[in-house]
Amino acid sequence: MTHDEMERTMQFMLEHQARFDAKMDRIAVQHVALEEVVMKLAQSHVKLVESHQQLAESHQQLNQQLAASERRLAEAQVATSEKLEGFIAFVERYLSSRDDGEVPF
Repeated sequence: MTHDEMERTMQFMLEHQARFDAKMDRIAVQHVALEEVVMKLAQSHVKLVESHQQLAESHQQLNQQLAASERRLAEAQVATSEKLEGFIAFVERYLSSRDDGEVPF
């Protein structure tokens, strides 16, 4: 190999190495940027999981409160029905006694 051929080969190798180094630098910068994105996504994911857990707990508490309210409402409805039945019976007795001329008091 002649001296000129050797110089061209070395020049080619140096240029190729320089392009390779430049590409590696760009890849390293992109890698850092991607690491930052992944970190932000991981943090967002953690916050999302925490929010989901809080929402599930809140939902469970609301369900318990709703069930308790439904039980109280059902109990109140039974009591109201019993009182209404008693009042209806009273009115029926009263009206039937008026027809007989008697007052049930």
